[in-house]
Amino acid sequence: VTAEPEAESDHLLHLYNHLAELGTRWLGLFNTSPDIQETRTYIDAGLKLLEGEPLSGQHAEFLTYQAFWYVRNQWESADTQERGKFANLALQSGNEALRIAEELHDTEAIWLTLDALAYIYGKQHKYQDAHKTQHYRQKFADQIKSRVELNDLYFSLGWTHEAVSDYPTSLKWFGYSWRVAQTMESPTMLLSCLIGRMLAWQRWNRWDEAQQAASSILQMVEQYQHNEQWQLEALETLTVIAYLTGQQEEGDGYLRQYKRVLERYCTRADTIATMPLIHLAREDWTRAAAEYRELLERSEPFPSPNMLALLAELVVITGESVEVQKASCERAIAAAEQSGTRRSLAIALRARGRMHLEQHRWKQAEADLNQALKWANDLDLPWDKGKALYCLGLLYRLRSDVRGKNRPNERKADLGRAQSHFEKALGFFESLKAVHDAERARLALAQDHWAPV
Repeated sequence: VTAEPEAESDHLLHLYNHLAELGTRWLGLFNTSPDIQETRTYIDAGLKLLEGEPLSGQHAEFLTYQAFWYVRNQWESADTQERGKFANLALQSGNEALRIAEELHDTEAIWLTLDALAYIYGKQHKYQDAHKTQHYRQKFADQIKSRVELNDLYFSLGWTHEAVSDYPTSLKWFGYSWRVAQTMESPTMLLSCLIGRMLAWQRWNRWDEAQQAASSILQMVEQYQHNEQWQLEALETLTVIAYLTGQQEEGDGYLRQYKRVLERYCTRADTIATMPLIHLAREDWTRAAAEYRELLERSEPFPSPNMLALLAELVVITGESVEVQKASCERAIAAAEQSGTRRSLAIALRARGRMHLEQHRWKQAEADLNQALKWANDLDLPWDKGKALYCLGLLYRLRSDVRGKNRPNERKADLGRAQSHFEKALGFFESLKAVHDAERARLALAQDHWAPV
């Protein structure tokens, strides 16, 4: 008599588990996101069925889905305090799920919960914690037979290493993910992996490879007739690189396509269309800064360290007040250091170095710019190397004018340093075909006393 209700309960529990996982963990695979409250009913129903039962892996799994659900609320909430509250709830639920899974030595539950915790850390820009968590998850890979799960691990490790600016390792993991996705004949998984590779190439300053990946994405979206919003990152990448390399007409063409898709997608999602990276590539500093400020306000209290770093440099370039410049630079440096994203740290240090340069604080400027150059060298970022070298050239040129009028030997030494740094910067810019940066460096080399900012 009791077998039938028990069997029905087990069946319902399995069904709720599946629906809750689809609506939380695999949310990114949907073109239109499942209703957030409907997903919550599946989580609550599963937890209700487990009340009074001995602890099991299912408890950990439903708490994991709850953690994912809190992250979605954090991401979608328009209120800063609400975002902070949901972020804390996500961590609490995820940590409790991991405690249960580890106590039970349930490998599948541990695997699932570690994936959630790494995702939570990533959304809070705690990239070092996310990196550590995904590698802990990797230790269980030999016990996992599902190709879907192994692909997810490799894909997640790709993003985790990209976030800490380890681009070669990021591309290695995306490569593993790509090979698994090919065996599954899943266009969606292949596209997701290719987008990751494209962005890793772009952020590693490998623009040719990023362009090739972006073109492949557009071809795949057309070939498999996927929703056009899958084109967004590729179109943005092609637009940005076209403008940076002086391909004005191509950039304008990609921009028209990008805006059409972006505006249609944002209208459906009820969000505001912004494209600060494109304004940055077009050197529309004021507009880029305004849109980054808008994005900053909408992402508090968890703004992206990369966004903070780029905004800090824009604040210096556009000549905001000393107080605003200082606050922006200090926050960007602190966020980059805490998160572990080293490329953002290089940009933030360069921003503060430029600020000190404008204030004629030579030692501080030189220290920050040399540190930015060191990070760019360590990460092998040719564009960022060129930018740091160019700023150091500006420093020595300006210092020679300000300090060297009555000190001819020091003036001569600084002019020599400036010349050397401008020449090195030009080499990096020319190798990338970064035409605007290269033109500034050539102009600086042609001037005796002055260089354009």
